[in-house]
Amino acid sequence: MRLIRAFDIPPTRFGTAVWTTGLLGLFGLSAPIMLVPAGAVVAGIGGMSVTDRRAIAKGLREVELFGFPVEDYRTWLLADTPAFDIELVRDVDVEVVRTSTSAVDPSIIVDKKSARVFRFVMRRIALPNTKPHLPPIEVGDRRLLKELHRRILAPLHADVGIVRMQMGDHEKLQPLVAQLRGEDEPVVSDVIGLGAFRESAMAAPPALQALVHVGGERALPHEARRLRLRSERVMHAASSSPSGIGTVAAITVGGLTTGGQFGVTGVWLGMAGGFIAGVFTVISGNRQNAKSVARAVSNQGYPIEDYDDWLLSGRPLMDIETTKPINRDWFLEQVCRLTAWSVTKHAMVSWVEDVTWFSETEVRLETRPSYIQPPTSRIEPFYGGSHDMFRRFMVEVLAIVHRQYDIRVVKMGGYIDRRI
Repeated sequence: MRLIRAFDIPPTRFGTAVWTTGLLGLFGLSAPIMLVPAGAVVAGIGGMSVTDRRAIAKGLREVELFGFPVEDYRTWLLADTPAFDIELVRDVDVEVVRTSTSAVDPSIIVDKKSARVFRFVMRRIALPNTKPHLPPIEVGDRRLLKELHRRILAPLHADVGIVRMQMGDHEKLQPLVAQLRGEDEPVVSDVIGLGAFRESAMAAPPALQALVHVGGERALPHEARRLRLRSERVMHAASSSPSGIGTVAAITVGGLTTGGQFGVTGVWLGMAGGFIAGVFTVISGNRQNAKSVARAVSNQGYPIEDYDDWLLSGRPLMDIETTKPINRDWFLEQVCRLTAWSVTKHAMVSWVEDVTWFSETEVRLETRPSYIQPPTSRIEPFYGGSHDMFRRFMVEVLAIVHRQYDIRVVKMGGYIDRRI
């Protein structure tokens, strides 16, 4: 079930099928003919199970496209602390790899286990369970792994060469033992290609050098924009109640009553017209209300962009840009004062989980998300930015920062999946 959730495979609903099979089996005791549909249901359940397993197997093969051998991807997905080792063809300075990886995600730990062997330790993500009453499902972060491959592992493989990659749990994963070199292989000090670097233990691959210089990709992600029922989610995240079936029903009844004055045909036309008008009213009303939520935080004397995306992000991020250099020690002291209650830890914890400085006038904050449970089965529980905490943040931190350092803009966004 964790792998089904990790690969975002639609879960098979076995409950109804089991009850149906049981009832048909009971009827089959008196009427053997009923055993036929019961057998068909059993066969159907087996077919769905096989389909799920095939989808999982297909997902586990996605690492075959990395361009080098990868082992135990399944173990990594289910690990308490996902980690993997890579063995390089030549040695590389650990600080170069560590700095480049930090530019992708500061939470990733990079350690050098031996010559040509590096370990990457990552954090899991919490995916909301498909059943609201069950706890979130924790798995390895596939999105971050793919980004790490695209920006770190692929450049390393192109410039230096990755012999193999071993994945698993950090506590149980045995470090790779670098394979012995053949006599015909060039020594470490040989020049690679067109002078990519002179000595692999001292100089970085050119692709990683570029990543260190630019400091990684700065654009905020906006994954929440592709969510279904987005306007309703924004309303729930802001502790508001979106319009729903009640509004549709009321307008439908109004249309039916009005049409009833023109006979039977008018009743049907009025009911159909009222239903269509009700659906349109609900959709347009929720969209306007969602926009109002975003506009409610924008009258602070500086622009706040994409607040609605931030509200729906399991990893809420915001970039604060000022016109004057910020005192870092003072700023960190201010943000660390903000605490929120953690249901999982049963204690007050820091609301700001990570701070990344891009320059003296630009800083990125990652905040602790809230677990939002809409009172409707149409929307599954999800993680999102805390509406109440951000309003407090505007008063206690941003207002002071704006007076002292003149905020140019606050950009908001994030990733859908929560990192733990």
